Amino acid sequence: MKRQRSGYTLMEIIVVVAIILVVMTLAVPAAMTWLADARADAAADMVRARLTDARSKAMEDGRPWRLAYLANTGYFQLAPEESMEWEAVQQSNTKQTDVIRDELPKDILFVASPDDLVGKREAGTVGNMWETIAIYMPNGSARDDSLTYFGKVGVAPARARLRALTGSITIELPRDIQAATP
Repeated sequence: MKRQRSGYTLMEIIVVVAIILVVMTLAVPAAMTWLADARADAAADMVRARLTDARSKAMEDGRPWRLAYLANTGYFQLAPEESMEWEAVQQSNTKQTDVIRDELPKDILFVASPDDLVGKREAGTVGNMWETIAIYMPNGSARDDSLTYFGKVGVAPARARLRALTGSITIELPRDIQAATP
């Protein structure tokens, strides 16, 4: 007659816990990388959308609209160029008829140069004025060409390239930039 087991042995429990620890050790860094990539992709989509919003608002309203960021933060602002909102620097989210102030996903910052993020351990000093990404004119063009960088501290940033004549936007993610570099 066979005796029925009433539980697990200590050795069986240790083996199962060891397997779980090994799987977690491998899975957590992969998940963190995936999450960081998702935030960078979301930030790129957000920057592209706000540049498109600035262009369409300028064309609809018949007046120039500006999109700008606060350096070393994730905050950006979209408002008519002549708006009084540009006088004060605020780190708060708002959505009104003539101003949208929002921020990029967590840990994603706007910077003036890739060197402000690559190899750094922490963000630089928060800017004290709005840095212009684009000023769109009523005809759909932008006032100037521009390059804007955004990303996570310590790694290569993404960049938004604006062509003034056409008003077109190209977002280049770090993986795309590295692939294009010989």
